[in-house]
Amino acid sequence: MIKRKFLVAIMLLLLIACTRHKPLYKSDFQQVDEFLNQFEGKRPGYALGIIQNGQLTYAKGYGLANLDYGIPLSDSSAFYIGSMAKQFTAAALLILEAEGKIDFNDPVTKHLPDFPKYDQEITISHLIHHTSGVRETNSLQLFQGIDKKFEEPFSTDDLLTIIFAQQHLNFQPGQEYRYSSGGYAVLAKIVEQISGQTFREFAKTKIFEPLGMTSTLVCDNHNEVIPNRAVSYWPVAENTYERRSQVFDAYGDGGIITTVKDLAKWDQAFYTDELGIQNFADKMYQKSTLTNGDTIDYARALNVWEYKGQKIVQHNGGMLGFRVDMVRFPTLKTSIILLGNSAYLNPTGDALKIAEFLLKDAFEEDTPLDSSKDAAPVSLSSSVLSQFSGYYWTDQTNYFRRTTLQNDSLFLDNGNLDAKEYLMPVSKSTFVVKGSNPTTHLEFNASESDLIIHFGNLERRFRKFDPTPPQQVSELNPYLGVYTSDELESTYTIFKETDVVFLKINKNEPRQIFPLPTGSGMVWNGDKMLWIGFGEIKFEVDDNNVVKGLTIGDRRVSGVKFRKKL
Repeated sequence: MIKRKFLVAIMLLLLIACTRHKPLYKSDFQQVDEFLNQFEGKRPGYALGIIQNGQLTYAKGYGLANLDYGIPLSDSSAFYIGSMAKQFTAAALLILEAEGKIDFNDPVTKHLPDFPKYDQEITISHLIHHTSGVRETNSLQLFQGIDKKFEEPFSTDDLLTIIFAQQHLNFQPGQEYRYSSGGYAVLAKIVEQISGQTFREFAKTKIFEPLGMTSTLVCDNHNEVIPNRAVSYWPVAENTYERRSQVFDAYGDGGIITTVKDLAKWDQAFYTDELGIQNFADKMYQKSTLTNGDTIDYARALNVWEYKGQKIVQHNGGMLGFRVDMVRFPTLKTSIILLGNSAYLNPTGDALKIAEFLLKDAFEEDTPLDSSKDAAPVSLSSSVLSQFSGYYWTDQTNYFRRTTLQNDSLFLDNGNLDAKEYLMPVSKSTFVVKGSNPTTHLEFNASESDLIIHFGNLERRFRKFDPTPPQQVSELNPYLGVYTSDELESTYTIFKETDVVFLKINKNEPRQIFPLPTGSGMVWNGDKMLWIGFGEIKFEVDDNNVVKGLTIGDRRVSGVKFRKKL
């Protein structure tokens, strides 16, 4: 018996050793400091936390939390974490599931009877995995004319009002993955409906207090005083920044303010089941399967994927000027927190660079990616290749790709030749992007489409279009008029003054759309398509060349229709 117990103990010690990375030392952190010191000085930057084997082994601030008063960042600086907050909404739902109060397969209407009724039921699971088809509320707000900085007051109830007004979805529930923050506003409301508490109180009593997260809260009152609050900034010129202020009170999709110290406590909940949910981490890491059988990497408000042979779990956040992430390597019991307060920071990429310093010996060596290894190239003449050259538009997610013929080879880009990718022909009409991972291949003249681009399991259908913009103001005369949308409760007015055409969204200041002002961020993609900086307008013209309406969409909204007033 003693011998058996001894062997079991040895096996446990070996298991623990296999799931822990070697201890980190001061020399390891010197490399981290050298990398992050670029954010030091009189500028915003990062608060860093490195967790290993349950301990916050290194924490430091780089840059300032407040430029007005020169207050440095630290592990106690309180950050608005944007979409990184979604994982707390997912955890709240798991708590309700553990209490027997919900099932993730419940239709949303079971708990919110006023939720729109579509042809197919939307479930809690659809919302949590972004497979519901519900349109992105941030996009819909922009279409309504909200300040593009999002420095306007709005609440979760305001987001629900927008969602409840939508008569259409991006796709049938379960068919595909498309990110939708609005779905998480709905989930927060479900938590409130079932628990009888505000989302703030529920998160405090069920998550934050049990974990000892004393500096974390759901911010549903932007005017309240929060100790050590970091200010967010937007770079406007070299060494020049503007503040971005939170004046909204929405939550569920965001709304949480926290610190590095508290996130270290949250990290440990994934190893200890402290929230009273058995196998909490496994449940949070549970991915979704689409109706076609494909599995997506988005779990329950966490992205779960592989990096150099190691499992990685993360979900970044970006709102106002905040850019944040917590990147976890669960097998190595190591996590890297980077909370930034300046736009254009890349916390996910920077966390992976830090991981290279600290965990390099646990990573597999890079191997050159070559999507063509199973496909033999074929030789095609320039005359054959030239027929595939041109501009291609996808109405599914409202963007274009361009193919160009150069030196008897075909290249793919997004309008920027500096970012072109070589297309290797593997048949008379099929090409692969060399070095892509997952494999990206293109089918020209495919069934019912001019082009299909396959990204691993995902596909996008494109139609070829003429990118020539309007040349004369008279070409826009048919578009002049008033357009209305019941779903957005909005009016777009297109009018002309002398030889200048303007677009007015609701009561906002008109925007000049012809001739296009330099640096406006607007682009005419052909004579019937206009990118206005946050959405693509496509004019609907019938066979008699009469303009009947317009549709506006972006990457997260397939399109909202406006009808033209007669």
